Amino acid sequence: MPELQAAPPLRADARRNRDALLRAARLVFAEQGLDAPLDAIAREAGVGRATLYRRFPTRDALISAISEDDFEVLVQVVRDAEDPDRAYFDFIDCALKMQVDNLGFIELFTRKLADPEVLQSIIGRFHTIVAPTLERAQQAGLVREDLRPEDTASLVLMLGAATAAMRDSHSGEIRRKRAIALVFDGLDPANAPRTLPALD
Repeated sequence: MPELQAAPPLRADARRNRDALLRAARLVFAEQGLDAPLDAIAREAGVGRATLYRRFPTRDALISAISEDDFEVLVQVVRDAEDPDRAYFDFIDCALKMQVDNLGFIELFTRKLADPEVLQSIIGRFHTIVAPTLERAQQAGLVREDLRPEDTASLVLMLGAATAAMRDSHSGEIRRKRAIALVFDGLDPANAPRTLPALD
């Protein structure tokens, strides 16, 4: 079997175009959602459509690249947590702020992508980040034991839906803080007498 060769590094101009497209996609997706016209991204990046499709042949490929940037923000929040046992709460708080400010991040978990493998990869990445953080919080007795990583995405989506409509107003920030306080109270083992329904 022939030995696989590593992909050659991008030329400087190709790297600049790719970085410009990613910056533009983050901006356009955040404002308009994941169904935003790809032509708008190319214009924002200052490149032609051919360059866009050469770097990212499909919308899903571009979404996948952007999602990794979003997840790196969450990884950094967990790493920088002042109290590692409470990093799970920092994770949820950051994910909610991202949802309120970024329509594209909201749709990562709700949009039906053309390639189901991309969607599974995105969800799997989210779970990989949150699972050890959740487990640590549970071991510290801060979070109910029957909570699962899958529940975290549901919590973030529920909180985001409750506050996103008012994201540009002062009252929206107050609503976000109140909603997250209510959810955190519900995660406390002392306030969770009933068992959650089993996951399939």
